[in-house]
Amino acid sequence: MFTLLRLSFALILGVAIAVPPVHSADNTRYVSITGKNTNPCTLALPCKALQRAINMTPAGGEVKILDSGFYGNNATIRKSLTITGNGHTVYLGGVLTIDKAGAVVALRGLVLDGQGSILHGINIVDAAKVHIERCVIHGFTSQGILSTAADVEVFVLDSISRDNAGSGFNLFNTGTQSVTIDNSRFEGNGASGIIIQNGRATINRSIASNNASDGIVSHIASVIVAVRETTVAHNGNNGFTARGSMTVDSSVAFGNVRGLSVSNLAGSLARISNSTFTDNGTGLSNSGGTLETRGNNTVEGNTTDVSGALTPITGK
Repeated sequence: MFTLLRLSFALILGVAIAVPPVHSADNTRYVSITGKNTNPCTLALPCKALQRAINMTPAGGEVKILDSGFYGNNATIRKSLTITGNGHTVYLGGVLTIDKAGAVVALRGLVLDGQGSILHGINIVDAAKVHIERCVIHGFTSQGILSTAADVEVFVLDSISRDNAGSGFNLFNTGTQSVTIDNSRFEGNGASGIIIQNGRATINRSIASNNASDGIVSHIASVIVAVRETTVAHNGNNGFTARGSMTVDSSVAFGNVRGLSVSNLAGSLARISNSTFTDNGTGLSNSGGTLETRGNNTVEGNTTDVSGALTPITGK
């Protein structure tokens, strides 16, 4: 009624006012470890299994998790919806999978615990857009976040992927998929912190540290990665690895075997500016690709500061 009155008043004044849509409580479903799967998934009568709540939620609606606990076996999302965890820990008997062409999915405030027995934390098989916001993904036997969907856009904000046996984040497939990562951490994983095996990535204000292999990887020639205000530290191999294209600006690499490594594969290219490489085995390593520097970096205090050719960026 209030919306209609506002719209009528605007029409009388001859002013166009955009009225936001009113969220309907009918589009929200609830899940609790004390619930029952025979319930209608309302706040008063919540479901027990996450999959039941997903199935009961209308497309575009929201699932709200009311407490921490075990929420059933594999949960698969095959529609556009939001799952809000409110910081609660969700244990599943299998992978949380997103598999619907054209779907827009948001995961907010979830703590996903693989308990050292589940393969992946989040597996994106197909979707248009996936938003991972304020989530913690840890303890999985392979990837924390795996995206094999073609042409998907993934957004990771204020999240942590740690202590997984594989990589913290793995973007893998053919297509034009992309990922934007902001203010997130990828730590203590058994492979790399972030590996971009295809597509494009923008990584801002983030940390990749103490991973068994590399911090951030641009994996093949067609991959383009832009990194800004990001730290890679104490990784078992390279801080930054450019087998494809990588731009690093205003970032720090320290305590790695190599701060930044450019491979000798065709198309391997790194451009660096305003960044610090210190306390690494080798600060900058170029095995035969192209390593362009604006000349305003700090490369000091490494066992070997520079190995291989540097190409100055001048006149631009």
